[in-house]
Amino acid sequence: MYRHLTLLAAVILTVVCSGAASAEDTPATKAALLLDAMADGIGDLVYASPEWVEAAQAALAAATAAHTDGLENLGQFTLCVVAQNPPAYLRIGGPLAWHVKFDGAKVEARAGELPAGQCDFKVQGDHSILSNLARIQRHGNEPTLVAVAKARLEKLSRWEVEGRMPENEALGAVLRSVQDTMAVRTMARFIFMTPEWVSTARHVVSTRAKMAEYASGIQDVVFKFYEQFTNGPGYAFPDGADGGFWVYCNRGEITVGVAPMPEELEPADHFVKGLYTPVLPVGRTFDAAMTKEDEAEKATYSAAAFAPDEETKKSPIALTQPTGKSFSPGLGRVMATLHNELSKRTSGELPSDYDTTIKAAWATPQKFDRDSGYDPSWLLYDRFDMYGEPR
Repeated sequence: MYRHLTLLAAVILTVVCSGAASAEDTPATKAALLLDAMADGIGDLVYASPEWVEAAQAALAAATAAHTDGLENLGQFTLCVVAQNPPAYLRIGGPLAWHVKFDGAKVEARAGELPAGQCDFKVQGDHSILSNLARIQRHGNEPTLVAVAKARLEKLSRWEVEGRMPENEALGAVLRSVQDTMAVRTMARFIFMTPEWVSTARHVVSTRAKMAEYASGIQDVVFKFYEQFTNGPGYAFPDGADGGFWVYCNRGEITVGVAPMPEELEPADHFVKGLYTPVLPVGRTFDAAMTKEDEAEKATYSAAAFAPDEETKKSPIALTQPTGKSFSPGLGRVMATLHNELSKRTSGELPSDYDTTIKAAWATPQKFDRDSGYDPSWLLYDRFDMYGEPR
């Protein structure tokens, strides 16, 4: 089953290489084993969205044109991929899905789910995991790293697989080509404040810092920004480390790192410290999709979730300016899109999905954060941490 799952769960037939690479026990190194197997950049399309499917159709047409002779004997073949728990800001209320119909060398990709009876091969899994699989690129990457990354991700979702793939080498070549083409366009959704998630922040900030319209505003700026979140869930931080990231602007040069901030850079000029769980729902809101009702619900949630602890009298989140420096306007413009870009690329699980001890103010799913149809059982974080290690 895993062979077929690997092929189509990522959307495409890919040969899984045997063997495993040893990994250091640091989150950043483990993250690199996944990130190094992914396409460059951070993508621009939501996996299995109509826009993504339109781009996939173009990639399929180009690939089939190169393998017309080999597809002559394929006959009719239909596959369907269903991505459960897509981003809540899309407001679709259910899964995202797409299907492809082959008739020899003729191919058509469309958005939407087909019944199993109309498919030769159908696979269902969690959208965030599928988005990660869809980012993996074979071309130019070490096969062993690709195999390790895929094996890690396959453990993290529940899968439903129906039917089978035909034995057709040309079809495999077409699907591998589309995988590599669409890997560049697909946005991977990562767990909030993990090293993989920080890689997206790094790309956004460092890329914008080099743009002409922003570079001049930070050329004389020396400023350190740090967000640190403690008590994160075990599936995301199995070593007990804090989540978060820091940004160091040193006269136009930008460095973005995973928490903790290095001692030699302390203290930060802008320091946000909080508990991971209560902040998560607010941290992944997408401004353009927020309605007035969402804003009101967010305010109600925040009032309860961020209320000072009755015993310690401390709020779950605090903002300080240890050096007294005001936030640099130039750096602010560089980072202006960061929240929304990260929100689009953040997965939808809650710590309370896998931990019944979390207090009610932080455990109840919020409409502004998740669709009511979200199904936690598609992720297996009760059994594995995000690196695929048993919990």
